Order: sequence, then structure tokens, then C-alpha cells
Amino acid sequence: MNQPLQNTSSPRFLPFVLIGMLLIVTTTGFARMAYGLILPYMEKDLGLSVSQGGMLGTIMFLGYLVTVGLSGLLAVRWGGKSVLLIGGSSVIVSMFGLTWASSFVSLAPFMFLSGAGSALVFTPLMSIMLGSFPERKGTVLGILLSGAGIGMLLSGILVPFLIGQFADWKWRAVWLCFGVLSLVVILTALIILRNPQSRTSGSSDKDKPAWLKNKGLMKVAWLYFLIGLAYLIPNLYQTGFMLVQGLSDRTAGLVYSVAGIFSIVGGPVWGTLSDRFGVPRMFVLAWGCAVAGDLVPIVSPSVPGFIISSMLWGSSIGGLITLIQLKAAQQVTPRVVATAIGFISVFYAIGQMLGPGLSGWIVDLAGNYSAAYGFGAAIYAVGLGMTLYAGRAEQKLAA
Repeated sequence: MNQPLQNTSSPRFLPFVLIGMLLIVTTTGFARMAYGLILPYMEKDLGLSVSQGGMLGTIMFLGYLVTVGLSGLLAVRWGGKSVLLIGGSSVIVSMFGLTWASSFVSLAPFMFLSGAGSALVFTPLMSIMLGSFPERKGTVLGILLSGAGIGMLLSGILVPFLIGQFADWKWRAVWLCFGVLSLVVILTALIILRNPQSRTSGSSDKDKPAWLKNKGLMKVAWLYFLIGLAYLIPNLYQTGFMLVQGLSDRTAGLVYSVAGIFSIVGGPVWGTLSDRFGVPRMFVLAWGCAVAGDLVPIVSPSVPGFIISSMLWGSSIGGLITLIQLKAAQQVTPRVVATAIGFISVFYAIGQMLGPGLSGWIVDLAGNYSAAYGFGAAIYAVGLGMTLYAGRAEQKLAA
């Protein structure tokens, strides 16, 4: 029987949260974010051009975009755990497939499957965790979303190590190792995870809100779009910005690692603070930190300035994504949380698709990285203004 889990003191709390975090590590950190680290080795070994490597990344993103909107609907119909296991299995198949692929044509379908599978894991997992531990939603989501940063950190360690240890297999050894680790995690999830409530009963019309008419959810969706549009800017351009300022490769790498560490701890910290002080207050503060994170390097393009920027944008990204999931969950009934998260994630994915190209065009047009950072700060400022305006409107309505 699937019973609600209401208390974080339950002995299931720690296993649930840890396996959830590991699912994010493998299906987001390993499956999607590590691709950029492995790509140069794949290009060299298979004779792929830079444009072909970029196209493979686009294909993976397309897989994510196609399925992320459906993941919530499938979770409501079939149960979050079932959809999650399908998505995780798809990621595993893609990793093992990439291990043996030998050309662009054979790589492409597995890249698509990797993106699609990761989307089928993320949204149902959020739904399971929010329904299982409603008293500590912020803390739980923050810990889960830190898995992406942990996956990036582990990838940075494992990729060069495995390529160095397995000279004959090289990048193939990386995908094989990731596939084995992901298989262990998904089998553990099969044993540990369960749906927070019964999914056998049919959904009623009340459980199917018209998303476009749900003003609160649409506001959250547009805010998520702004996050997707701006959050990759420092990730993409910080190293180049630092090198232009005459700083060394080593310094740039060390400063970037600061952002990685703060992105890991940012989600849990912001989530815990939201449980204590409320989502609205923390949401405003997170937007403010994001604005400051993009402005500091413009004002002070120095090592201290970049370190402060890394601390701010690294932690605030984890906070904004955690808090946006909580805001979305507040707009709908618990039964359709997965559907709502899937719906707003489409806006986020579109923002991710447009952001890098638009910011790159701005860099080329202006001839410097400061313009891209200014663009990012302006986008975050719009998000901050929308959040403040919506908060005041809600206060007036409540009064």
C-alpha cells in the first residue's frame, strides 16, 4: 500500500532524500552536465567536428524539451515512481549505448534518449518528495537539487581519472562507468522509493486546472523562463572574462570551483531558510543575490570580485530553482504538483535554449563580456521586480 509520509522524523526520510539526490547526480549531473567534459575526447577519437559536437548537445536538449512537459502528466496517470524508473532506465540505456557508438549517426539517438530520460526522472521525483515530506519541502528540494552540482563536481574528478586509467577505452570508459553507477542507483530507488499516496483512483476535473488560466502558476512559469534565460551567462563566460582581464588559467579554474561548491550548498541552505522564514522573503533575497552576482564583475573585474560573484551566482541559482519549485507547488493541489512542475519546466527549457545564443550575440556585438553580465543582471532585476509586484498584490488581496 502507498501511504503518505508526513513526518521528517520517519526512518524513511534519510534514505528517500539520499536516493533522490543520487538520482539527480546520475541523471542530470552525469547524463547531461558531464557531456561538455567528455565531448573533446569524443570529437578527437571519432573525428567529429565542433559543429557536430554542438549538434549532439542540441539533440540531447531537444529530448529534454520534448518530454519535460509530458513527465508531470504521466506521473499523475501512472504514478511518479513508475515514470521515474522509466526515465532512469532510459538514461542507463543511453549511457551504455554511447559506450559502443562509433559515429555521429549512432550517437544521436542515445543523446536524445539521455535528455528525454533525465526529464522523466526530475519532475516525478520532485512530486514524490513534496508529497512525502510536506513539512520540510524547502529542505528536501534543496538537498535534491544539490545533486546537479555534486554530479558536476564528481564528473570533474572522474572524467580525467578514468580516461587516464583506461587508455584503450578513454571516453568510452567514462560512459560505461556512469552507466554502471546509474544502474546501481536506479535499482536502489526501485527498492526504497514509493509514491506518497495512492494513484489508482481516477482524477477529477477539479484536479485538472487550466494552466493558462491559473494566473499564479503562469507568473511562476514566466519567472522560471527568466531564470533559464540568464543563469547560464556566468557559467559560460566567467572563465573567458577572467582570462581577458589577464588572470591565469589556474586562477580561473579555482574561482570557478568556488561557484561549483556554492551551487551544491546553495539549494539546501535556501530551502531550509524558506522553511523557517517563508518562500516569498527568500525568493526576493535570492533574486537580489543573483542580480549582485552579475553586477560585481562589471564593477570590479578582479580576483576578489570574481570570487564574490561566484559565491553569489553559484548559491543563488540553487536557491532560485529550489524556490521556484516551491512556488509552483503552492499554486495547485498536491495531486497535480508533478504536472505543474512539468508545465513550468517547459518555460525554463525554452529560456535555456535562447539564453546562450542571445548572450553570445551580445558579447560579439559589444566586444566584451561585461555586456553579457549586464544583460543577465537586467533579466534577474526584471524577475525581482515581478516578484515584488506580485507579493504586494497578494498582500493587498489578503487585506
